[in-house]
Amino acid sequence: MKNPLTVIAVFVLLALTCTATPSSADTERVSRTIGIDAGGTLTLKSFSGRITITGSDRTDVSIEGTRSGTREALDRNKLEIDGDRSHVRVVENSQGRSERRDRDDRDQAVETEFTIQVPRRLNLDIDLFSAALEVRDIDGDHTVKTFSSRARLDNVNGSIRAKSFSGSFDLRPTIWREREAIDVETFSGRIELRLPDTARGSIDFESFSGRLESMVPIALSTTSEKRMTGRIGSSSGGDGTVRLKTFSGSVTVNR
Repeated sequence: MKNPLTVIAVFVLLALTCTATPSSADTERVSRTIGIDAGGTLTLKSFSGRITITGSDRTDVSIEGTRSGTREALDRNKLEIDGDRSHVRVVENSQGRSERRDRDDRDQAVETEFTIQVPRRLNLDIDLFSAALEVRDIDGDHTVKTFSSRARLDNVNGSIRAKSFSGSFDLRPTIWREREAIDVETFSGRIELRLPDTARGSIDFESFSGRLESMVPIALSTTSEKRMTGRIGSSSGGDGTVRLKTFSGSVTVNR
């Protein structure tokens, strides 16, 4: 039988441990509006949290955000927002990860929720670590880079270049223009691509151990253990290109 004093000592130790846990994170609210011309560029860099970007009939970039973290993290990692009529820049957690290598990232990073409204015609340049991303109703040339983020682009049209390590991509363009280009690459992340009925052009799928499932008819040109090329749609002019590359992630192409 255990010594009662030992049991009491354990409970006391657990109680002290619980009371020593830091209190809930501090929060800061952000609200900014910057005018921008249609066809301009929004650059956004963030570490963790959630980002929602929506296009509408407006002539500015409206940024509403909530930053959460320890007081030290909020003071150390400044949010940078600046821009002009052609380019708006939003950089969260601008401090490099190498500067925190001797600290716990969870204590040093700031988690931010952004709700951003922009003109419908806008270019996006997005770089995320683990922040979830949702973009809707925007037309332009877009670059999205993530490490482990889940990213969904719904009714986001124009050229798309997306790259991630383990994050997933859900791309749903609704318009297919001449020389359209979609280029998606992951290491182990899932890729889901929904193409409009008018999509046509070449498709190139490359993977080491990933699997391609296509509900869209593909006329094969070449096929091997690790690569497949072909075309979708008719052979008329104005072809676009679809490139899908993954090491072990699954890929689905659908309408």
